[in-house]
This record gives sequence, C-alpha cells and structure tokens, in this order.
Amino acid sequence: MAEIRKVSLLYAIAEDRLALDTEDLAGGITRLWLTQRLCRALVTALVPMLQQVVTLKLPAGAETAAQSWEQAAAMADFGKTPGVQPGPDMTAGLVTAVHISPPGEQMTLTFDFGDGESRIVTLSVAALRQTLSVMHRLQAEAGWPLDIWPAWIADPAATAVSGGVN
Repeated sequence: MAEIRKVSLLYAIAEDRLALDTEDLAGGITRLWLTQRLCRALVTALVPMLQQVVTLKLPAGAETAAQSWEQAAAMADFGKTPGVQPGPDMTAGLVTAVHISPPGEQMTLTFDFGDGESRIVTLSVAALRQTLSVMHRLQAEAGWPLDIWPAWIADPAATAVSGGVN
C-alpha cells in the first residue's frame, strides 16, 4: 500500500472516466480510473461526512451558507501546487472499492484496484473540498448527471451570498 502525497484529477473522453493521478512519497506515479458509478457512490458518501465536519452550532437554515463559505475559502487556496505528471512507467488500474475513514480534521481514502493493490490518500478538509469541486467540474464537462451535488459545491460563492450569515 503506497501513501500518496499529491493528486490530480482529469476527465478522459476516450475512457469516459475520471483519472485520479497520484504521486507517492517515493515519486511513484499511479493512475486510478474512476467510473461514473464509483464517482457517484463516492460523492454520496463524502458529502454527508464533510457536512458533519462543520461542528459550529448554527441557527436553523444556516448550514448551507456555512458550507458555501467553507467551500469558497478552500477554493481560494486551490491550484498553487503543480499537478501530477504521469509518464510511461506509471502504474494504472480500475478502482474497485474506496474505503473512507471517519470524518475529522483529515479523511483517509483507500483506493483498491488491480490484483490486491491499493493507494492511500489522506486529505485535509480543505483538500477534500477542493477535490470535490474539481470532481464536480469534471463531471459537468463530461455530461454526467449532477443531481447528487449540493449547491454549495456547484457554486459556493452564490450560495454563500444568497444565504448570508453574520
């Protein structure tokens, strides 16, 4: 099991899948293929966990606005690290299962693929928000259904403003 230090996501038109390119601590590159079905299951599992992380006592109806502000803040720091650069010697495989640690300050995702191989990705809450935002954008570009996505990921700034919290 390799522990991952950097990830990049892209949509591969020819495959009609998302490619999660990972770089481990030793510099090894792995491309993990994520199907539409797996992505939907992953998003429907991660979004409620992410919502649990907001531990503030909020007035009724303020949760969406708070999530929007957190999402917008996470995206303000996005894109400051160069992406993973896959090469001809990279490992690749179709992800068959994702195991998710309980939510907290960080979340650990273990991606199973191939013949008993796996990669472990540990994400801060902000990095998870960034990853979900990229997944949303790529799924929209792919023309995949977006019915599973909350508004605070789809357009965090608009939701934050319209549901403003002081």
